[in-house]
Amino acid sequence: MNWRRALRLFLWIAGVCGALVGIVMIFFETWTVPGDDAQFAVSIEPTLSVGDFLLVRRSSGTSYGSLVRCTDPDAPARFVVGRVIGDSSDNVEWTNGTLLVNNRTPSSSVACDPPVVRLKNPGTQEDEDFQCFLEEVGGSTHPALRAAKAIPRDSKAIVEPGKVFLASDNRLLHLDSRDFNTLAPGNCHRIALRLWSANGWLDAKKRLTVLW
Repeated sequence: MNWRRALRLFLWIAGVCGALVGIVMIFFETWTVPGDDAQFAVSIEPTLSVGDFLLVRRSSGTSYGSLVRCTDPDAPARFVVGRVIGDSSDNVEWTNGTLLVNNRTPSSSVACDPPVVRLKNPGTQEDEDFQCFLEEVGGSTHPALRAAKAIPRDSKAIVEPGKVFLASDNRLLHLDSRDFNTLAPGNCHRIALRLWSANGWLDAKKRLTVLW
């Protein structure tokens, strides 16, 4: 292959790649998870971490079990992230640390690998251990955290018509509808893919991870 053929092949590949990227960006936007709020940062663990580079759908809307980024109702220039675990008229409650939706508990019998995650509690500034388990909601499986020792306060809510209830995957150190109430799905966008983590492309466990 002479240099002219090689150049044409390179330009063809570059054009195809550029077109594919352009098509993707019509439907998705990129977003890097910010690290300027310690409570937000710990609430999104273990599914997401500060510095993750994500693809987020441009069109709004939610579905049961989806991980979404929503406009923060208390600070419209910021975002909150949570998993949709309830919609119109659903009964959502925590009893002794166990999540119940319409009196049913999502499947959570399998431990993560590793089964324990250590995080710093932004309230006490001390490291705490959390049990990590795989939970099935809406036909998809995701990791979630519960306290190894402490049990969160019991709570109960009936989701308002036209609203959704978000739960942090960190069920103890949360920033979700227990804190800011239910949200309109029109203010939420599904998180689709993690392209890479704060550790970069070489972090194989958090590279090209489907999240929805």
